[in-house]
Amino acid sequence: MRIVIAGAVVAALALIACLPLYAFPASDEPRAVDAVYVIGPPTDARMALAEQMIADGLADTLVVPLVEDDATERAAMERAAELCDAPDAWSFTVLCSQPEPFTTRGEARWMRELVDERGWESVAVITFRPHLTRTRVIMERCWDGDIAYVDSGESLDPWFWAYQFAYQTAAFVKVALQDGC
Repeated sequence: MRIVIAGAVVAALALIACLPLYAFPASDEPRAVDAVYVIGPPTDARMALAEQMIADGLADTLVVPLVEDDATERAAMERAAELCDAPDAWSFTVLCSQPEPFTTRGEARWMRELVDERGWESVAVITFRPHLTRTRVIMERCWDGDIAYVDSGESLDPWFWAYQFAYQTAAFVKVALQDGC
């Protein structure tokens, strides 16, 4: 019985320790930047926020990581696929590619490449709340420029929150074992 109680106490303490990282992470308000980068997956909620930022005149370039050949993935990310299929059809610049590897680290490397190519001084990165802290750590390893980290405001089911606590914690261990960008 003591082992069960000790396990429950450890689990509760871990949950409490992770709350600031996943449930209440630091985030920025949308603001003027050179580009808005929707990191994967580019859900419709993230895309809507990015397009609203562009409509509000906060940026004129949208960056989207999209799995180009996966029909199921493209169907789930309908707006991203629509924008990427006709990038010249919009009143703003649309840059789409599949980062290699297609991970947060790969997305950070692609951002750095785009920053170097295009001379950007600022980027807004849009993702969902549980991913913000880890995104910040990885992106800042790749570029020390001006990055706004914007919460997409996506609603998450309780089971998905539990999954994200486990996933993000495991992913943080991986980040801790990696060096540099």
